[in-house]
Amino acid sequence: MTIWSGEIKELDKLYESFKGHLPDIVKEMEQLIRTDDANVVMLYSRRCLEVIVTDLCECELKRPRKTEPLKGIIDKLNSEEKVPSHIITSMHGLNSMSTYGTHPKDFDPEQVKPVLNNLAIIIRWYLKYKDFQITSSTKAEEEKHESKDLDEPEKVTRKPKKRSLLLRPWFLSGIVIIIIVYVVLNLIVIGGGNKKSSNEIDSADNQIYKEVKIGNQVWMAENLKTTWFNNGKLIPLVTDSTEWVNLKTPAYCWYDNDETTFGTTYGALYNWYAVNTGKLCPTGWHVPSDTEWTTLTEYLGGDSIAGDKLKEKDYLHWDITDKLGATNESGFTSLPGGFRGHDGGFYGITINGKWWSSTYNYSDALLCDMYYYFSWAQTISSPKYYGLSVRCIKD
Repeated sequence: MTIWSGEIKELDKLYESFKGHLPDIVKEMEQLIRTDDANVVMLYSRRCLEVIVTDLCECELKRPRKTEPLKGIIDKLNSEEKVPSHIITSMHGLNSMSTYGTHPKDFDPEQVKPVLNNLAIIIRWYLKYKDFQITSSTKAEEEKHESKDLDEPEKVTRKPKKRSLLLRPWFLSGIVIIIIVYVVLNLIVIGGGNKKSSNEIDSADNQIYKEVKIGNQVWMAENLKTTWFNNGKLIPLVTDSTEWVNLKTPAYCWYDNDETTFGTTYGALYNWYAVNTGKLCPTGWHVPSDTEWTTLTEYLGGDSIAGDKLKEKDYLHWDITDKLGATNESGFTSLPGGFRGHDGGFYGITINGKWWSSTYNYSDALLCDMYYYFSWAQTISSPKYYGLSVRCIKD
C-alpha cells in the first residue's frame, strides 16, 4: 500500500461520480487511480489539470489554449477573477509540484500527497462548475416547458405542520447549557495569562499556521509562507538578484530560490514593500510594529535574554556551535531562516533569523534580529529591499 493510497481512494470516489460524463478528464483519471507508480501519478495529475484549465480557457477566456503554458492561463484566470482564489492556489501548487512526473527524476514521495489533495480540491470545484453548465436550461428544455399545458391544475400535497425545534423545551434547555459552558471555558482561557494555544489559522491561500499566546499577545508559531495577499492577489515572485535589489514594489522569494528545500521549514522571505501593503498576513492578523516586538521581548525578561526563550529548543535547525541555551519556553519557535541581502544574495541560514516589523525610518525599516551565538532578540534596521522572514500577530 502506498503512502498516498487514501488520497487515491478519495479521487476514485470523485471519479465514480462523473465517469459517465466529461470523457477527457475521465480518460486521465482512469490512468491515475490504477497506478501505484509515483511518476505516473504525478504525470496524470498534471494531465487532469491540463484538461480542466484548457476547458476553462475556452469557456471563460473565450479562446483556445493552443501551446500556452498552464501557469500563464492560471494567472490570467486569476487576474480576470474567473476562478476562486483558493482554487487558483491549488492549481498553482499542483502545477509546480507535478512537473516531477512530466520530467521524471528523484523526488520525495511525500510530495505526491499534496499534489493529489490539490487535485481533489480542483476537481470538486470543477464538478460544481460543470454541473451548473449542464443543469442550466437548454433551449430544448425551455421549449418543452413552454409547451406544457398551463391549464392543467397543479397537484398539491399538504404536509401537516411540524412544531419548530426552537419551540421545544428540551431544545431550549440544551442551548442554554451550551452557552453556559462556552462562557465558562472562555473565562478560563482569559484568566490563563500565558497559557499557550495550539489553535490553527487557515489563511486565504489554504496555508495552515499554528498560533501561540504569549502574555497578552497572540502570535503565529511559525514563519509566514504565503504567496498571496489576503485580498486574493498574487505576490510577485522575484528570483533575479539585480531585479530584487532595485525593487520598490512588493515581492517575495525562497531562500536560495529553493522552495522545496527551505520553504516548508523556514517560510518565505519578503521585502518590506510587501509588508507595507497591510495585506500580507491573513485577515485578522498583521505584521507587528516595533512596539509590539518590544512588548514581546520585555515580557520575556528583556531583549538581552529573550532570544533563548524564543528560539526552537535544542537547536534542531540552529547551528549548535558554542552555545546551547535555547529553551523555547515561550512556544514561539523562532528559526534561522536567513535573509536576502545587499546584493540580492542569500545569507545566514541556520545561524541568523530576521523578522520584519511594520515600523520604518526613512529608507530603512526596523526588524527583530536573533543570532545563533547570542541570547538576545534585538531591534536593528535594514534597507527595505532586503528579504526577511515574517511573523504575524493577531489584531
